[in-house]
Amino acid sequence: MKDEPGVYRVWMPNGKTPGLAISRAFGDYCMKDYGLISVPDVTHRKLTTGDQFIILATDGVWDVVSNEEAVKIVCAAAHKEKAGERLVKYAIREWKRKRSGIAMDDMSAICLFFHQLPHTKAFD
Repeated sequence: MKDEPGVYRVWMPNGKTPGLAISRAFGDYCMKDYGLISVPDVTHRKLTTGDQFIILATDGVWDVVSNEEAVKIVCAAAHKEKAGERLVKYAIREWKRKRSGIAMDDMSAICLFFHQLPHTKAFD
């Protein structure tokens, strides 16, 4: 893991497990003294009537999936409630293809749709 090019990590002294490949996080308090901070990096964006959804995903997803790929995957999801799962499955395949031999990062994603889905009996 230390040989992974372009990835900066926060390591515990004498740590043998993979370091955190981030500089900001909630939790992981034991890393505070070694450079990890919990102050979020916040941006604002005004929503427009054309905005359909937002994708919230961990760095493991974004390491191997571009914004454009993610949007295409979410738009193509037949069942919107499964869009995040579909994105993660794609990211896992991409990780195996692009980063073979490197330990796979944790991956999770959720897609928040701004327009109400049609009412179905399953949600009664």
